[in-house]
Amino acid sequence: MRGIIGIVGLSLLFAQPQPPKGISRKAYEYYLQAIRAAQARQSAQALQWVNEALHIEPTYEEALILKGKLLLSQKEFAQAGDVGRTLEALRNRSAVGYAWALYFRGKAYSHQMQFDSAAAVWRRFVVAAVGNLPRSVQDEGALLLNQSIYAAALVKEPVPFKPQNLGPQVNSPYEEYLPSLTADGQRLFFTSRRPKPDQPPNPLQGPDEDLYWSAWDSAAGQWESAQLMPAPINSPKNEGAAFFSADGQWAFITLCDRPEGLGSCDLYFSELQGLKWSPPQNLGPIVNSPFWESHPSLSHDRRRLYFASGRPGGLGGTDLWYTEWREGQWQKPSNLGPPINTPGNEYSPMIAADGKTLYFASDYHPGMGGQDLFVAYLTDTGWTTPRNLGYPLNTPADEQTLCIDARGEIAYIALVRDDGLGKEDLYAFPLWPKIRPATPATYVRGRVLDKTTQTPITAEVTIIAVDTRDTLRTLQSNKATGAFLLSLPVGQRYALFAKAPGYLFYSSHFELVRPDTAYELLVLLDRPQKGSRLTLQNVFFAFDQAELKPESEIELMEVVRLLQENPRLKVEIEGHTDSVGNPVYNQTLSQRRAEAVKNFLVSKGIKPERIRTRGYGASRPIADNRSEAGRALNRRTEILFTEAE
Repeated sequence: MRGIIGIVGLSLLFAQPQPPKGISRKAYEYYLQAIRAAQARQSAQALQWVNEALHIEPTYEEALILKGKLLLSQKEFAQAGDVGRTLEALRNRSAVGYAWALYFRGKAYSHQMQFDSAAAVWRRFVVAAVGNLPRSVQDEGALLLNQSIYAAALVKEPVPFKPQNLGPQVNSPYEEYLPSLTADGQRLFFTSRRPKPDQPPNPLQGPDEDLYWSAWDSAAGQWESAQLMPAPINSPKNEGAAFFSADGQWAFITLCDRPEGLGSCDLYFSELQGLKWSPPQNLGPIVNSPFWESHPSLSHDRRRLYFASGRPGGLGGTDLWYTEWREGQWQKPSNLGPPINTPGNEYSPMIAADGKTLYFASDYHPGMGGQDLFVAYLTDTGWTTPRNLGYPLNTPADEQTLCIDARGEIAYIALVRDDGLGKEDLYAFPLWPKIRPATPATYVRGRVLDKTTQTPITAEVTIIAVDTRDTLRTLQSNKATGAFLLSLPVGQRYALFAKAPGYLFYSSHFELVRPDTAYELLVLLDRPQKGSRLTLQNVFFAFDQAELKPESEIELMEVVRLLQENPRLKVEIEGHTDSVGNPVYNQTLSQRRAEAVKNFLVSKGIKPERIRTRGYGASRPIADNRSEAGRALNRRTEILFTEAE
């Protein structure tokens, strides 16, 4: 939306030295005072001056036009419509006045959701504005004509939007917006303009922007009281749009007007190190520009950071961009291009857990007017045409900030509603099928502890897709708690590895079937010593065969790494089967499988004298052989450490 300066222009510089014909000098002086106040961004004062002018000269066309512009800048659309009707009824109106009259009326109808009436007025406007109003205003009218036609159709087919206010634990009498959620849905981060607990608001400026968080209370079924994020995340200055990673360990924050900044607003990074956040660091000139960067959103695999920027090289005023993490640094940003970006403004990207579903705001794509929320999907051929999220989620006002949970079932949005506690509140609502992510996801949560002492360990946790052998996630457990958290698409088989210096690695495999289930585990790491035992959870053989499947290489390479890092370590590879079949045959099969593992390790450079093998058949079960689940546990490969440093 254009500001006061944009809509008033440079009228004062080109003002006539004398009042227009038929206008008193006093009214003209009030009119000039109004222009000065508007150009100083004092819209309320400007409105007072222009009303003084109109009190003396009610048919003063230039003053009526200025009043209409000022009312629009203050979002007083109904009053601006009244000004339009007054202008249109003037006996000696000019072609310019007539065009502005239609502009004000069209704006009022649009924001009053009288879209059929708005379309009728905008049709007249696009003709009347030619040669009389600036080209930018003509283009806006043409855009609003299309939006009115589109909005009328949206209103006739409303979506099942049922928002629920998050309540006084989260919201306040001030603004709350830009929500961000951890993968398990247990922690909500957001921006608020409420006063700090120990600091009264500045009566001249109002409260600063600060970052807050709230934890979900499962027992009470509600969010706990919001807490101010500690320093150095928050400071005496504004902390604006922020995005927290799926595990809540990384924060990308928008900071403006900082001494080390490269533009008006830059993107910064902070990490939760144990229980304390690191000081935010500027992402540097590769990512930031001399212009405006904000609204970060990190993909759940941490490989791509989306953001909004006003830098040159885009398609419009503000575009969506992304940068990729490669070779240990963020790369030069790329513009998302059409059909996402437009000649207008795009804001607030939010990438879903699948990495292929993008929610964002735009004031140009067909919608209800103002800024609407949209969704688009990444395919093999690029992004799909954005879909408007529909009415009544979108309205003629500005809807801009949205985030969704990892499962793609619940969304959080900032809205101004009559049932709100303040100006802008946070709401939650269920996502209906047409706007859900392309691929459902869920989360994996766990803790890494020392097996003997039960103390937390900082470990590298890696998730690999078993079928494709692609590394999907790599992150570290928190050094103070040992906790880790991540999201994954459902319907796939995964291998999980955890490793830390001085410890044996840990492995497991699992399949995520449905988005309403999650995988939780306790990872206990053991130090390599004589008698330590390691079960290889991701070594696979074909049925009744001793030939390793290709997907076994992932875990066996971890064994190679472990033996290379501990050259004095010796191991015994043990093969085990279930009890189905002939005992002698099972013992032979288990021996052959143990030999297959040894042969792989030797092929990767491990000396054969460090490895011995033994097949136990079904003689050492760890579960009941009467069930398939138990038999699956008994079919295993283990490594026994027979000598350590």
